[in-house]
Amino acid sequence: MSTPPHFPPGPPPAPSHAPRQPPPKKMSGCAIAAIVGVVVGFFGIVVIGILAAIALPAYQQYVVRSQIASLQPKLEPLRQAIDEYRAANDACPATNLDVGVSPSLTYYLDTNATRAAEVRVFTSPEGRCGVLVSFRNVTSLPTSAVLTLESDGGRWRCGGTVPDTFLPPQCRAGTSPTP
Repeated sequence: MSTPPHFPPGPPPAPSHAPRQPPPKKMSGCAIAAIVGVVVGFFGIVVIGILAAIALPAYQQYVVRSQIASLQPKLEPLRQAIDEYRAANDACPATNLDVGVSPSLTYYLDTNATRAAEVRVFTSPEGRCGVLVSFRNVTSLPTSAVLTLESDGGRWRCGGTVPDTFLPPQCRAGTSPTP
């Protein structure tokens, strides 16, 4: 009989109590929360910036429009005085003094008295009686913007160079004139 081949001994078997390799490191919950917070914060800032870019001009337009609209009730007595003057004299008043108001009639549009509307009576080249309102320090309006209210003896109409977006509804293009 032949002897079986002899093989060199192999490595010893691994003991069952041998240390295992540690599992790969994973991110802690705090690190994940920090990354999520940074990403959400970044997009939150972007969204807030976009909203501010839209809302701020709209708010400024609203403020100017409300300040101009607040002039309408203040100008009503002046319009009545002009109508009475025209009825009594068959002519338009030439100055503010003709209707009993200060030559430098000014209405302040804010509580700080920085934005103002200077008002004067005038007669148009077409013979219409009117009120001319010039604005001072109203940042959203062009520096030369004026609002005119003119009467042909019966109806008052708005005009001037104030952009429609800042005018009260009764003065915007395509609306009926003021009574």
